[in-house]
Amino acid sequence: MASCFQSLYRTWGKIFTVAVLSLGLWLAWATFWPGATPALVRQTTEKPGQTLTQSRQSLRDQEGNTWQVVLFKRVKATGETETNLRLVGFPGVISFRHPAPLVVQDNGGNTVNLTDLLAAESPGENVGQFLVTADFTKLEMNGIWALNLPLKEGNQQIKVPYFVLQEWQGLLAKSSE
Repeated sequence: MASCFQSLYRTWGKIFTVAVLSLGLWLAWATFWPGATPALVRQTTEKPGQTLTQSRQSLRDQEGNTWQVVLFKRVKATGETETNLRLVGFPGVISFRHPAPLVVQDNGGNTVNLTDLLAAESPGENVGQFLVTADFTKLEMNGIWALNLPLKEGNQQIKVPYFVLQEWQGLLAKSSE
């Protein structure tokens, strides 16, 4: 009789352990899976007929410095559009080398040079803003992109993860509607 209870206890103990582990893995997946994060694309009306759509992300470079990365597209009442990528580093730590292009590279090794828009006048040494061209949208949206930052301290790189690229793709598509 005692061995019957021991056998039953071992069986249910294993089932309970597997159930708890499965639930834990499922909760971890549901919590940390990038596709489950809500889009951070914001659209505002700056004035009648003019909208600004932007995506703001906080990303780190290879040295561990935090950057605010903002892709934004302005659509004017005339239908004219301008898309820019703004990078803001910590003041006093980061200084952009103006004028210098931002080199964007996809997983396949394809690159695009974005023109420095703050070559003549910058709001701060830690701010870089670059013109996004049609070539930008031709880069592969799968995988990870590298933003090669032209800094006075030496070039740094920010890796842009897939879920941010998806958000950017949505921003560019939404803004053109």
